[in-house]
Amino acid sequence: MLIMVHGNGFEMERALRDVVQEKIELVLGRFESQIGKVSVHLADMNGPKKGVDKSIRLVIDIERQPVVVVEEKGEDWLALLESISDRAAHTVARQIERSRSRKGHTSMAGDQESDEDSAEVEDPYPIHRDWNPLSDRPDRPK
Repeated sequence: MLIMVHGNGFEMERALRDVVQEKIELVLGRFESQIGKVSVHLADMNGPKKGVDKSIRLVIDIERQPVVVVEEKGEDWLALLESISDRAAHTVARQIERSRSRKGHTSMAGDQESDEDSAEVEDPYPIHRDWNPLSDRPDRPK
């Protein structure tokens, strides 16, 4: 799992970058085999001024799944990091569980999702490629 930390609108200290990376590794580490990359975007809109001007956005790239994006705003980096990391872990767990429950079902696009462990089942209504519906009509000469 690759974790990339970006700062926008402020000079990010090395200590903050390390805390962010360690926290993300801690909360998403159990999904490490399924997550390819996590991009963490920290933004400070007003610079050193106080107020609700800090935001953290996590963009989590789960293999063979839609990208998960979680964002929060607040006043304190550490409180934001704690909150968003819990939400991210919950969201990723839910997304992975959904994908497991969809195994073997056909999507609306007609894509078949299958589990490698499932046994091959014979179709009870096979398509007969040689059959022509027009050739069996009584009103048409053969």
